[in-house]
Amino acid sequence: MTQPLRIFTIPMFAHGANQLWYGWLQKRLEARKKFAMESYTIVELAPSADKPVMSDCITKLKVALGSDKAVLARTAIIGHSIGSQVALRALSEMPAGSEINGLLCVAGWLKLDMPSKAIKPWIDLPFDEARAKANAHRILNVVSGSDANQINALGVKEDWEARLGADVKIVGEPGHFSNPEEDDVLEATLEFFGK
Repeated sequence: MTQPLRIFTIPMFAHGANQLWYGWLQKRLEARKKFAMESYTIVELAPSADKPVMSDCITKLKVALGSDKAVLARTAIIGHSIGSQVALRALSEMPAGSEINGLLCVAGWLKLDMPSKAIKPWIDLPFDEARAKANAHRILNVVSGSDANQINALGVKEDWEARLGADVKIVGEPGHFSNPEEDDVLEATLEFFGK
């Protein structure tokens, strides 16, 4: 029997645990019971949602994840937008062999068509993509065909496949996945972690 997953969700810029679909997803996963879940933790941006500092966010996630390799193997991360960047960068700084079960990115980005001043450092500062890839057993990025931040969804797909070996799923019209309920996120989570 598969061991229960520890799920860590990292919100997008300027949003906290009690906003958007983060709490709703936990309730839906608990109701569906497609896979066993040990815990569901929302790791908010640090020091605050509207002024995230890269090093603070990465450290906070790494502390939450811990370093026990057996525990990491049953750890799942869901990163929304900048939350995907936090996850990738945390994985890139963890020792080799710190492999997690999987990383599900929602509107994940490596570059943006029109980055704000607050987001630009996250795009400009490189990270060890090979280490991030090696420390995630699998990566899926769910992107929208109608996201104003990523106008060329096919370009995002090609970029993530080439740089991270990620699977990319392009879905219809949910924009930046900023609603209180996001069925595309729920279905991707159930499918990805329910394998």
